[in-house]
Formats: sequence, structure tokens, C-alpha cells
Amino acid sequence: MIKKLFVVLSMYMFSMMAHADKIIFTSNVPELFAQENGYSLAKMATVVKRLKSSNEPVLFVHGGDSLSPNPLSVYDKGAHMISIMNELGVDVLAVNQREFKDGIDQVTLLSTQAQFPMVLTNLLDRRSMQPVEGVQPYVLLPLGEHSIAVLMAVSENINTTFLFNKAFVYETVEHINRWVQQVRSSGATKVILVTERDFLKSVPVHSIEGVDMMMVTQDVEDHQVSSSPWIFASGGVDDEMTLIDVTKDGQTASVLHIAEEEPDAAMTQVIERYTSQLDVVLGQQLTRLSGPMDSQRDTLRSAESSWGNIVMDAIRQYTHADFSLIIGGSIRGYRDYEAGYVLTRRDIQRELPFGGTVYVVRITKAKLKQVLEHGVSQVEGLDGRFLQVSGLHYKYDASRPVGQRIVEMLHSNNREIDEGEYTVAISDYMLEGGDDYDFSDATVVSDKVSSQRLIWNIVSDYLEQYDEIQPVIEGRIVNVTPILP
Repeated sequence: MIKKLFVVLSMYMFSMMAHADKIIFTSNVPELFAQENGYSLAKMATVVKRLKSSNEPVLFVHGGDSLSPNPLSVYDKGAHMISIMNELGVDVLAVNQREFKDGIDQVTLLSTQAQFPMVLTNLLDRRSMQPVEGVQPYVLLPLGEHSIAVLMAVSENINTTFLFNKAFVYETVEHINRWVQQVRSSGATKVILVTERDFLKSVPVHSIEGVDMMMVTQDVEDHQVSSSPWIFASGGVDDEMTLIDVTKDGQTASVLHIAEEEPDAAMTQVIERYTSQLDVVLGQQLTRLSGPMDSQRDTLRSAESSWGNIVMDAIRQYTHADFSLIIGGSIRGYRDYEAGYVLTRRDIQRELPFGGTVYVVRITKAKLKQVLEHGVSQVEGLDGRFLQVSGLHYKYDASRPVGQRIVEMLHSNNREIDEGEYTVAISDYMLEGGDDYDFSDATVVSDKVSSQRLIWNIVSDYLEQYDEIQPVIEGRIVNVTPILP
């Protein structure tokens, strides 16, 4: 009897020791369609539902950057992703940069459709100097014996990427520490700060007080960044989700791989309800590649891209402008295509997921050089502002001071660009000041093209003219930075 009681007590003690409350985390997952690498929203749903049906308490904290870009977000501005997150069992959404792609008011509208709270701690709507309506500065959620506080901090560069100075951002340690004190006094036993890499670059991490976990929303292989303070990076269109075991003594994280999971039937139905509307259009074949093509991220943000050349040529033909300039960060396919590949409208939408429209401006030669200089001002970090071009060639030297890096600027036929004015096709994003581009001193020649076609439609229509197209590298962008020994 004593032996049996000892075994029962031992099993009970082991179960108590093994018990851990759990937090699921992911971010940067806007893609509707399942991917070859194992990514699938329906497979994510399988994992989340299985964990939530267990005896252990589970929270799903979503790091955002996921309402766009995808084929439908161009049309319904992210509403379908809210429905998907509802089905996915999200417990809180940390509102990130791309949630604001269609402005502050759209976030407010979407918050009314969400079955979960939306959190953003350090951003105010400049119109009211209040938090975005429908979004809370923090949320307290029960998790077993814990009370989990979730905060979200974005970087100031949201004003140059999506909100164009329509927001006031507190990018300070003091602001975050005040809110941590607030949630602690409200009963939080564990505090999670969800944030992005650029915020942590600007704010001294070791000065943030009272935070148990920092989750960095980043399109990377999920991994632990630091143990003190405890920082984990997670996100991306891949087969990974992060699972955090929370105990009284701390937390540990592991990476869940979902590629081998069976897709959840209910989520599959939700997704198919949306994707079926797109299949007829997106499945249309456009043209065959007569050679290989590169749309890789590093190329688009530092060098001439064969796919970037096609996009730029399509825009210049559509607008009849002297030159076309579009930021490499707006192209997001990140793929290598083999010769013989048949491009479809789905491929083009995947490469140009943000949609966007085109404007033609008239600028001087001096202004053109200033714009190109801005494009290479942060090339070392593969910043998205780097310009793909048509109608001109340029060379840059990244070892030179910012503002003095363009060493040559010619017409595409290698003729000198004379003094005078030129028409340039740019995106609405650039015209509005995205990535700190400044066209306030430029003359908008015609805005009629901006209201007619999205960029991915322009490129699709251009490709449809050809049975085959040859992707080429022709010296439009040349990096002459000296290679250090």
C-alpha cells in the first residue's frame, strides 16, 4: 500500500514539475496559399487547435504584419485575414507596421470584426493624440496561474513606410517602462513585449525594465536572440511557429514545424471561400521565360535585377515617361525562375503584392540625382528604398559618403543626361513620402494613370503581349564599391 501510494505521489509530483503554461507565437504570415516549404494557414490551425484542446492552458499571441500583402488584401484591405485569424484562434493581435497599409481608419474598422483584442502601446493618432480607436495600449490575459500582459511597440519608421507622419510614435525606453509599471500594478505576473527589430535598434534593450519576454517580429528562421534579456525572433512564410513554455521560474522556447501536419478542415473551407474567387483570374498564363530570372531580395535591394528590369519597362511603357523608378522593397517574390517557366497572374501578384499605383512627375536632372542618391543611401543594410530603373543607367560607390555615392548617371543608350526636365514614373508610395522619398518640389504631370491600374495589373498586361520574354541584365545598375582585402 505504501509503495503504491509512493508511486501515485511520484507521478503527481512529476506531472506538477512537467506542467507549463504555453504561448504560441508567429508573425509575418499574410500569404493565403500554401507554400512548397510547408507553410500553410490550415496546418497552423491544426497545431493551434490541438494545443488548445490539451489540458494545459494555451494563448496564441500573433505578432501582426499579416493583414497584407496578398492577392485579396489589395481589394478588401485585410478583412479576410481578420476572418482567418478568428478561425485560427488568435487570442491577441499585436498591431504591426503592415496592418496600417490602408491607413489608421481601416485598422479601426477591422478591429470591429476581430474576435480578439488588438494591441499597440506606443503610437497615437495625430488627429486626436489618442491611441488608435479600437486598439488597446495593452491587454491582460489569463494563462493558468499567470496573468499575461501583452504590449506592442513599433518603430518611428512607420511614418515613412505606411502612415506618412499621421501618427505620433513614442520610440523611448521611458514610455515602455511606464506601461510595464502600469500592467504590473494591474496584476500582470508575466509581461511580453512584442516589437520589431528597428525598434530594438533604436532603444537600449537593457534599459527596458520588468519585461519577461521580448518577441521580435521578423521574417527569419525562428531563434533565440538573447537569454538576458530574453528575446526570441519569430515569423515568416515558412513551416515554423514558436512555442513558449511559461513557468514560475521563467520560460523556454521551442520551434514547432508544421509541414507534416494535416490541414485543418474548417480553416481550409474558410481559405477556399476566398481563394476560389481568385483562382480564375490568377491562374491565367501570361508568357514563357526564354531564360532564367532572378527576383531575390538581396539583388532587388543592391543591384540590377532581371525581373526588376521587366517591371520597370512595363511601367515606363504604360506611362510613356522618360524614366521609371520603383523601390526594390515593393517587389517581394524572392525567387529564382528557370528558363521555360510560364508566368501566371498569380506569379505577378506574388511579386508585387502591395498593389500600388503609378504617378508621373516632372523633375530636373539635379532632382533625379538626388532621388538616386537617396536610393543608395542605406544600401549596406539592403534597405527597401533601393531603386530599380528603366530608361537610365547608374553606377554607385557605397564606400563614399551618403549623398555622394552616385558616380555616373546616363540615359539607357549611354548618352549623357542633359540639364533640363524629365518625366519620371514613380509609385504612389514614393510620391506620398514612403521610405523618406521627397517629391514635394516635383510637378505631377498627370494623375489619370494613377486611378486606372494597379502596378501588378500593368505588369501582367505588359507580359501578356509576348509569347516569350527574355530576362536580361544590361548594366542598368553597377556597383563600383571597392572590395576591401
